[in-house]
Amino acid sequence: MLGHFSTDPCSNPRSNIRADQHLSLEAGHDGLTAAWGWSVFWNGPYSDPFPWCERLARHQGPWVALVKCDPTTKWFATLKQACTNDAPFNHRLKFERPDRPSLTANFPSHLFWHWWQPSAELATHLWLPTYAVRP
Repeated sequence: MLGHFSTDPCSNPRSNIRADQHLSLEAGHDGLTAAWGWSVFWNGPYSDPFPWCERLARHQGPWVALVKCDPTTKWFATLKQACTNDAPFNHRLKFERPDRPSLTANFPSHLFWHWWQPSAELATHLWLPTYAVRP
Protein backbone atom coordinates (compact mmCIF):
# COMPACT_ATOMS: atom_id res chain seq x y z
CA MET A 1 0.00 0.00 0.00
CA LEU A 2 2.97 2.35 0.43
CA GLY A 3 4.24 2.20 -3.13
CA HIS A 4 7.84 2.11 -4.32
CA PHE A 5 10.79 4.06 -2.88
CA SER A 6 14.38 4.68 -3.87
CA THR A 7 15.77 3.83 -0.43
CA ASP A 8 14.80 1.95 2.71
CA PRO A 9 17.70 2.98 4.99
CA CYS A 10 16.62 0.77 7.94
CA SER A 11 15.74 -2.39 6.10
CA ASN A 12 16.12 -5.98 7.23
CA PRO A 13 15.81 -9.38 5.55
CA ARG A 14 12.09 -9.56 6.50
CA SER A 15 11.20 -6.19 4.95
CA ASN A 16 8.24 -6.06 2.57
CA ILE A 17 8.98 -2.51 1.44
CA ARG A 18 9.45 -2.10 -2.29
CA ALA A 19 12.67 -0.12 -2.74
CA ASP A 20 15.59 0.05 -5.16
CA GLN A 21 18.09 0.20 -2.28
CA HIS A 22 17.70 -1.74 0.99
CA LEU A 23 20.28 -0.72 3.59
CA SER A 24 20.57 -3.00 6.61
CA LEU A 25 22.93 -3.57 9.50
CA GLU A 26 22.87 -7.30 8.70
CA ALA A 27 24.39 -6.49 5.30
CA GLY A 28 26.97 -4.16 6.87
CA HIS A 29 25.31 -0.86 5.89
CA ASP A 30 25.04 2.26 7.98
CA GLY A 31 21.77 3.66 6.66
CA LEU A 32 22.13 6.84 8.67
CA THR A 33 25.31 7.96 6.90
CA ALA A 34 24.86 6.22 3.52
CA ALA A 35 23.65 8.10 0.45
CA TRP A 36 19.88 7.98 0.07
CA GLY A 37 18.00 8.00 -3.19
CA TRP A 38 15.28 10.48 -4.10
CA SER A 39 12.38 8.89 -2.18
CA VAL A 40 12.78 7.30 1.26
CA PHE A 41 10.73 4.97 3.44
CA TRP A 42 11.92 4.93 7.04
CA ASN A 43 10.86 2.70 9.91
CA GLY A 44 13.89 3.18 12.06
CA PRO A 45 15.22 2.11 15.42
CA TYR A 46 13.04 3.08 18.34
CA SER A 47 16.09 3.05 20.61
CA ASP A 48 17.51 6.29 19.14
CA PRO A 49 15.28 7.79 16.42
CA PHE A 50 16.33 11.43 16.79
CA PRO A 51 19.38 11.45 14.43
CA TRP A 52 17.27 9.69 11.80
CA CYS A 53 14.47 12.23 12.19
CA GLU A 54 16.95 15.07 11.77
CA ARG A 55 18.24 13.44 8.56
CA LEU A 56 14.70 12.99 7.23
CA ALA A 57 13.89 16.61 8.03
CA ARG A 58 16.84 17.68 5.83
CA HIS A 59 16.04 15.23 3.00
CA GLN A 60 15.13 17.07 -0.20
CA GLY A 61 12.99 14.36 -1.78
CA PRO A 62 9.75 12.66 -0.79
CA TRP A 63 9.81 10.57 2.36
CA VAL A 64 7.56 8.49 4.57
CA ALA A 65 8.23 7.64 8.21
CA LEU A 66 6.41 4.90 10.12
CA VAL A 67 6.95 5.47 13.84
CA LYS A 68 5.62 4.73 17.28
CA CYS A 69 3.07 7.40 18.20
CA ASP A 70 4.88 9.38 20.90
CA PRO A 71 4.08 13.11 20.62
CA THR A 72 5.89 13.90 23.87
CA THR A 73 9.35 13.45 22.32
CA LYS A 74 11.70 15.80 20.51
CA TRP A 75 12.12 13.37 17.58
CA PHE A 76 8.32 13.27 17.05
CA ALA A 77 8.20 17.08 17.07
CA THR A 78 11.06 17.17 14.54
CA LEU A 79 9.11 14.96 12.13
CA LYS A 80 5.90 16.91 12.74
CA GLN A 81 7.60 20.17 11.85
CA ALA A 82 9.32 18.75 8.74
CA CYS A 83 6.44 16.81 7.21
CA THR A 84 3.79 18.02 4.80
CA ASN A 85 1.20 15.77 6.45
CA ASP A 86 0.80 13.06 9.04
CA ALA A 87 -1.81 10.80 10.59
CA PRO A 88 -2.07 8.14 13.26
CA PHE A 89 -3.22 4.67 12.30
CA ASN A 90 -6.77 3.85 13.34
CA HIS A 91 -5.72 0.42 14.69
CA ARG A 92 -2.59 -1.25 15.99
CA LEU A 93 -0.39 -2.62 13.24
CA LYS A 94 0.17 -6.32 12.75
CA PHE A 95 3.59 -7.57 11.71
CA GLU A 96 4.51 -10.87 10.15
CA ARG A 97 7.61 -12.64 11.42
CA PRO A 98 8.72 -16.19 10.75
CA ASP A 99 9.06 -16.91 14.46
CA ARG A 100 5.82 -15.19 15.56
CA PRO A 101 3.16 -14.75 12.85
CA SER A 102 0.60 -11.96 13.31
CA LEU A 103 2.56 -10.08 15.95
CA THR A 104 0.64 -6.93 16.96
CA ALA A 105 2.46 -3.74 17.90
CA ASN A 106 1.95 -3.00 21.58
CA PHE A 107 1.77 0.73 20.85
CA PRO A 108 -0.12 3.02 18.46
CA SER A 109 1.68 3.85 15.22
CA HIS A 110 1.90 7.09 13.28
CA LEU A 111 2.73 7.90 9.65
CA PHE A 112 4.53 11.11 8.66
CA TRP A 113 5.13 12.07 5.05
CA HIS A 114 6.70 14.81 2.99
CA TRP A 115 5.86 15.36 -0.70
CA TRP A 116 4.01 12.04 -0.81
CA GLN A 117 0.39 10.96 -0.52
CA PRO A 118 -1.01 7.69 0.82
CA SER A 119 -2.98 5.51 -1.55
CA ALA A 120 -6.76 5.44 -1.10
CA GLU A 121 -6.42 1.93 0.34
CA LEU A 122 -3.82 3.00 2.90
CA ALA A 123 -5.86 6.09 3.79
CA THR A 124 -8.65 3.84 5.08
CA HIS A 125 -6.24 2.71 7.81
CA LEU A 126 -5.34 6.26 8.91
CA TRP A 127 -7.16 8.88 10.94
CA LEU A 128 -7.48 11.53 8.25
CA PRO A 129 -10.11 14.28 8.51
CA THR A 130 -10.70 14.30 4.74
CA TYR A 131 -9.19 12.44 1.86
CA ALA A 132 -9.53 13.41 -1.77
CA VAL A 133 -8.53 10.81 -4.35
CA ARG A 134 -6.50 12.33 -7.14
CA PRO A 135 -7.94 11.74 -10.63
